[in-house]
Formats: sequence, C-alpha cells, structure tokens
Amino acid sequence: MKFKPLNNNSDSKRGIAGAIIAAIAASVCCVGPLVLLALGVSGAWVGSLTALEPFRPYFMGVTFIFLGYAFYRIYRKPKAEECEPGSYCANPKSEKINKISLWSVTFLILVLFAIPYMAGMSVGTQNNIKQSAIFSAAEIKRLTLDVPGMNCPACPFTVQKSLKNLDGVIQAEANLEQKKAVVLYDPTKVTPKQMIEATTNAGYPSTVMK
Repeated sequence: MKFKPLNNNSDSKRGIAGAIIAAIAASVCCVGPLVLLALGVSGAWVGSLTALEPFRPYFMGVTFIFLGYAFYRIYRKPKAEECEPGSYCANPKSEKINKISLWSVTFLILVLFAIPYMAGMSVGTQNNIKQSAIFSAAEIKRLTLDVPGMNCPACPFTVQKSLKNLDGVIQAEANLEQKKAVVLYDPTKVTPKQMIEATTNAGYPSTVMK
C-alpha cells in the first residue's frame, strides 16, 4: 500500500493561516475598540469585543502553537520522496518564499500583541503633561467615572481617547487597577451624560461615582 506524501507547503500555509486567525481573535478585545475609535466608528455594540478579553491568553497560546507548527513544517528537511521533481517543494525559491512569509507574519503578530502594552505605557506619559494651569479656571469641574470593563493594558488609553474627543474635556486620566477615569471638564460645554455615552460607545460602559 502506497501512502500519499505530505504536502509540506499546504501544511505550512495552514499553520500560518491558523496563527493569523488566532492572533486576530486574541487582539480584537483590546486593539479592536482602539482601531474603531481611531476610525470614528462607535456604538454600544463595541462592548461585545471587550467581552472577549478573558479569552485573550488562550487565543495567544493557540497562535503560538500554530506558529510553532508552521516553523516546524517549513524548516523541517523534507524527505526525498516528499519532493518529487517539478513539485513546489523541489523549487529552491519556494523555500525562500515560505520563510519570508512566515517571518513576516510572525513579526506582525508580535507587533499586534505588543500594541496594548505600548498603549498602556503611553497612558502614564500623557497623564503627566497637563498638570500646570489646569486648576486656574474656576468653572472647571472634576468628575470620576467607574469603568469596570477595563481589563487590558490598552483599555485606559481607549477610554481616555474617547473622553478627550469630547469638546469641553480638558483632561482625562484612566487607571487600569482602580478601573476608574478622572475627568476635568468645562460644564458649559460637556455633560457627564455625554462622557458616559462616549466611553460606552468606545466599548467601555461607565457610571458616575458619587
């Protein structure tokens, strides 16, 4: 009985495709709301993306499993009987193309996974910029929002961005550990209701803390 040789190219493509899909699933909870906000897309439905955050570690694990499989299939030396003359794997250029594709996808996935942490690091930097002259105007008020949906490093950045997009918000600081956002605003231009709508439409429902 003669067995059909394994298709090394097809297997590696499946591994790469699986890694891409799993990476997107792992990042949609954190990067998704941020990208949609940047594109001007909003709505309460965005909260369904943030609900996937608890599954992020599992999707990341699946991503690396697929990448590992793709690396194995591409860098594994195929047996002579698996590469018949004229086949795809018998062409030296095909091996180079596969390796370039694999490393390119790996780099993009690592960048995708790093975006939430880079966004989280930028939060502290932005929050230290506007400390002077903020309290000089008597009409400026301070409001604290409870934002329980913040569970990833990028969440505070998205919440802050949604609030700062409102005309009348002077400063917004979101804290991941406390799951709160402190806002300095001009009550003649913006209301607490508008702030709640802004965070909710960005995927993070909030309430005013008494």
